Amino acid sequence: MINKCVTFKMVDFHRLTIPIIVILIVGGTISFFLAYGFYPEKHVNVKVDEKCYELLDNALTKYNRLQAERDLLVLKLQTNAIESPDAIVPVIFSGTREEIDNLISDYNIKINNSQRLEAGNNHIDKYIIEATTSKQNLRSVVKDLTAKDFDPLRRTIFGSLGLQSNSYITEEEGKRISSYSKYFMSNGIRQIVDDGSDIEGHYDGVKQAECRTEIQY
Repeated sequence: MINKCVTFKMVDFHRLTIPIIVILIVGGTISFFLAYGFYPEKHVNVKVDEKCYELLDNALTKYNRLQAERDLLVLKLQTNAIESPDAIVPVIFSGTREEIDNLISDYNIKINNSQRLEAGNNHIDKYIIEATTSKQNLRSVVKDLTAKDFDPLRRTIFGSLGLQSNSYITEEEGKRISSYSKYFMSNGIRQIVDDGSDIEGHYDGVKQAECRTEIQY
């Protein structure tokens, strides 16, 4: 796989939103799920204090855990920002038919649109679902989530859940959540790099690397 640097883009809360590193429209989301499912990342490149590093092995595991924690945090903050107790919230998620049936049954979610994913000319048992649910039901889902649901190597249908554009989260609230998400990732990545450099000569998955593209950390 070709090495690439990772750019951490913040959530635009007035577009379709999924709590993963890339926030895209539905067509792009489909491509992301396919690419990520078939070609999981073996490393990421980050930039801290004008120095670039490649995260592998244990450092990559820490990065994936950090990203999962960030994804869960963002979804919690978004849910808490919805003040109206009667809100009907538009959501989006991806899963197999059985996973989807179980999710909508357990949490009373109403499907508005379903699109089956394709790999080349082959259909696979994976669907992108646009749906709505009450704030109360959404809070129940979020309460049951853990960071493991967002782990990129074992992501569950819960980890694909995100909010679509809605009027309940103001632009200012969206900016605050986005800013805190960036702060959370930045601090976490710095800690990973520091931990990998503490013991002289000890390899902990952090390698100094060439800066090939502009990144934020």
